[in-house]
Amino acid sequence: MRSVFQSRNPMMDPAQESQPGQRQDEVMIAYLPIVRGAAIAVLGYFLFDLISRFFFPGDAHHGEMLAAVAIGALATIGIIFALRHPRQVLHLEICASALCLTLFFNSNLQQTLYFEVENLNYAILMMPIFAAILPTRRTIAAGIILNFVSLIWQLQVNIPDQVFDYFWVGVSGVAAGVAISEIIRTAVLNSVKARLAAVRDREKAEALARETRHLAECDALTGLPNRRSFFLALNTHVEHLKQTGDAFFLGLVDMDSFKPVNDTYGHAAGDEMLRIVARRLEEAGGSTAFPARLGGDEFAILAPANPKTAQAILSLGHRIESRLSEPYDLGEYTCKGSGSVGLLICDDPDLSAHDLMERADHALYFAKRALQGRAVLFNAALEREMTTSSQVDKALRKADYDAEFKVVFQPQFDLTKSRITGFEALARWDSSDLGPVTPDVFIPAAERAGLIRPLTRTLLCKALDAMADWPDTINLSFNLSTHDLMSPNAIEGILATVRDSGIPAGRIEFEITETAMMSDFNQARRAIDQISRAGHSVALDDFGIGYSSLQYLQQLPVSKLKIDHSFVSSILEDSSSYKIVRTLLSLSQTLDLGCVIEGVETEAQLHILRTMGARHIQGYLIGQPMPADRIPPALDTTFDFSPRPMSRLKKLAQ
Repeated sequence: MRSVFQSRNPMMDPAQESQPGQRQDEVMIAYLPIVRGAAIAVLGYFLFDLISRFFFPGDAHHGEMLAAVAIGALATIGIIFALRHPRQVLHLEICASALCLTLFFNSNLQQTLYFEVENLNYAILMMPIFAAILPTRRTIAAGIILNFVSLIWQLQVNIPDQVFDYFWVGVSGVAAGVAISEIIRTAVLNSVKARLAAVRDREKAEALARETRHLAECDALTGLPNRRSFFLALNTHVEHLKQTGDAFFLGLVDMDSFKPVNDTYGHAAGDEMLRIVARRLEEAGGSTAFPARLGGDEFAILAPANPKTAQAILSLGHRIESRLSEPYDLGEYTCKGSGSVGLLICDDPDLSAHDLMERADHALYFAKRALQGRAVLFNAALEREMTTSSQVDKALRKADYDAEFKVVFQPQFDLTKSRITGFEALARWDSSDLGPVTPDVFIPAAERAGLIRPLTRTLLCKALDAMADWPDTINLSFNLSTHDLMSPNAIEGILATVRDSGIPAGRIEFEITETAMMSDFNQARRAIDQISRAGHSVALDDFGIGYSSLQYLQQLPVSKLKIDHSFVSSILEDSSSYKIVRTLLSLSQTLDLGCVIEGVETEAQLHILRTMGARHIQGYLIGQPMPADRIPPALDTTFDFSPRPMSRLKKLAQ
């Protein structure tokens, strides 16, 4: 028999109509209140019948009928309790069928014990009643057939001569029952279907809204809250701090080794590394923390400050740095990594979210600059340093570059030719507000403020103007910042400035650092290729202290290495420094690269470098950075570096 639940509703999706679970939901919603209402009505009928029989007993089988009605009332009460939490349609079918059977047996017992023709109407009446109460077509069919068969049996037993007459009355009852069931089922089920369709549409809309909100608030790659969500949470914490005084912790995290991993192993490995970082931040912060991804390899974390102590927040920072320093399983590759962490105790209600971020960012900047892979808590010393940086930023923004900035030149010496062969251009700033400011302060400040590109152009023009008076054999080394290297327009502007000066490109060498390469290796490679095609040479500065120097030598058109002064300063006392310098010199010779050793300050250092095969040196031994007007006499200076006894050199080499 075709189920009534499969009747067509134009509001329903055909694919959804075929789902059994959905049809059962419709039946439960439609018929549960009908069956409950019928059970209450039947209970009322039994109670009324029980009271009537008790106070107005009849002559026929009084005890048996009183007991039957009482049992029916108790059974109905049990059915009502069973209908409180029906779990499925079968449960509802059983309860409805049991309810109908109590009526059926009570009525038929009455007729069996004491037959009355007028009571045959009850058998006919129960057919539409059963059709209205029973929830499924199979139970309706069974109930109507049961009543019809019972009617015919009672007629056959008690008044066989009227069976034919009552037979058609019974058929009418069957027809009425079927009609009532169809009318009720069509109306009720269609209403329920429409309501369920509306509920499903609302749920879909709510799910879509949740998904949209999730996409707007969460980072698609890591699943962490995104930058927008983080700043909403930070502002909420700030407002709560102002209202209640409850402090909280703020941490900023920056991966130290993400760029090399991304460039070496590919973006898929880089994405997997970021997902691992996200999970580790969640684990390190615990259930009360709020980690977020701000963008790229930058993350942040908020946590309640309980207790509000430096030890507590440093403990959080150490957990983070420890987790981030564990090996990363990237599928085909396993690599090491680390993250720098800037921490702040947020307990000052007068500070805005911007102020807090500025302080945490300064702690992070210090961690990356001085203690890479470690956690740094913002303190009074960093507060003073940040204030100074702010003053430098303000002074930079209103500085007269032409008047306040100048270029000095430090000579580079060729030990083979015993003469100066070039100069490195170094920037100096005498601020009208702050006085002299060192390059290690104003260069990072200019990069942070986005002012490094016009400053680079100004300094390059000054260096080229000074170079116009030099002999053709003297070259210039000029440093480019990370921001210069990352901008194709900036590189083109720099090369155009050199072309406009009329100085041959081969006399000008540009120095870049490994740090600049780590920012975006692919863009750095394009920029260096652009510089090389213009005829300039490229020197890799601070060589040996970066992350993956050999990769750069292999993939970039570098023509010269500059060995960092930190190795030279201890070369006489530290055998490791001696071996490192000797290895780097050997590497440059093997790769047919030029090599300049920085930081040579004593003749002892010079002579030990000479024994290693060093040719080009730079340092105070040759000359301090000098203004342009002192270059001509410096070029005329004669240097006599006599060899030293070899015993000390041999001892260091062992």
